[in-house]
Amino acid sequence: MAVARKLRRILKEHFPPPDKVELRDKERIIGIVTSKRFRRKDSMRRQDLIHDILSNELTKEERRQVLMIVAVTPEEELAYSVDDDQ
Repeated sequence: MAVARKLRRILKEHFPPPDKVELRDKERIIGIVTSKRFRRKDSMRRQDLIHDILSNELTKEERRQVLMIVAVTPEEELAYSVDDDQ
């Protein structure tokens, strides 16, 4: 739980509002970061950006607790939420 709180703080510093950070901490941490900064970036560049933040801010042991962080644009988030409603 402490790693999830730390990760939430770090991601919110790098992606302040109106960007969104959503995390779930079950056995390992999964999450979604929604940001305009991901526009015009392919999925690999988005993941590289997230990876660089985690590498610089978390210890190796803390990074092992993170399973996946997905990077989406606000438009993608909206499209996914419409699909969920149907």
